[in-house]
Amino acid sequence: MPRPCRKHVMMRIALAGAALGLASCQIVGSVPTASSACSFDQVWDTAIASLDGAKLESADKATGRVEIAWLEVASKSRAGLLERDVNKERIKYIVEVQPEGAGAKASVRQLREQWSPMGVQMRQWRAISADRAEETALSNEISRRLKAKGC
Repeated sequence: MPRPCRKHVMMRIALAGAALGLASCQIVGSVPTASSACSFDQVWDTAIASLDGAKLESADKATGRVEIAWLEVASKSRAGLLERDVNKERIKYIVEVQPEGAGAKASVRQLREQWSPMGVQMRQWRAISADRAEETALSNEISRRLKAKGC
């Protein structure tokens, strides 16, 4: 079988890179959103109530942004060869409420960080991927509460 020429190999690499770049934009760009015919004020109040007693770090109604303080959660990873349970994780939710047509929408984003006493970055919190299922669960809770209000 003949070897592909350098031009074709480079073209395949470029196409694969472009496809990967587009896929990552779609994954990163979309966040779970609860849309409703309720007013901005109703969606705002419901979003805050859905955070179920989490300590609010900021709540700016003028910009439609609610942010909770860091909350420590169980770690999903183990440390070292012996897989010790010493790692820590923490999360923070940011909910953005925006007008949408006659109603409003609430977009949910989770920031997640991990800490480990092992490795070169010990004693430092490092950003890790958000848990998409947890983001979606909060968005669904906001939607459920809005539907219970009848809008």
